[in-house]
Amino acid sequence: MKHRLVLDYSLGRGGLAPYLDALAGGVALAGFCPRCGRTTFPPERRCRCEPNGGSDAAPGHKELSGHAHVVFRTDGPSGHFALVRFDGADNQTVCRIANPTVSSDTAKLTASDDGKPGIVIQMTGDEIESNG
Repeated sequence: MKHRLVLDYSLGRGGLAPYLDALAGGVALAGFCPRCGRTTFPPERRCRCEPNGGSDAAPGHKELSGHAHVVFRTDGPSGHFALVRFDGADNQTVCRIANPTVSSDTAKLTASDDGKPGIVIQMTGDEIESNG
């Protein structure tokens, strides 16, 4: 049985507001743990150094350059994505590629110009030659 379900609701931005505001402007605002120094982009809610998931230190923020190194890339009919590590971050994240005709091992964070959510990068290499 096929059934269509439409949901229309808004989620509060809460503690992610600074990160989301920066991301909308193409700025990489990472989370920073003052306890162990771990830097994560996108920011993690809790650092893994916190015992039992509790927090005795207020998380901080740190602006990164927005430059990233591509770990893995996939291109397909539903989109172009890359697993990247942003310079200065201790984690990796999946990003949407804004310019899929460019092949490179490096990229730069950019603001999304199509209104779709997510982290968007511009590849910083050469155009891929087409065979036809």
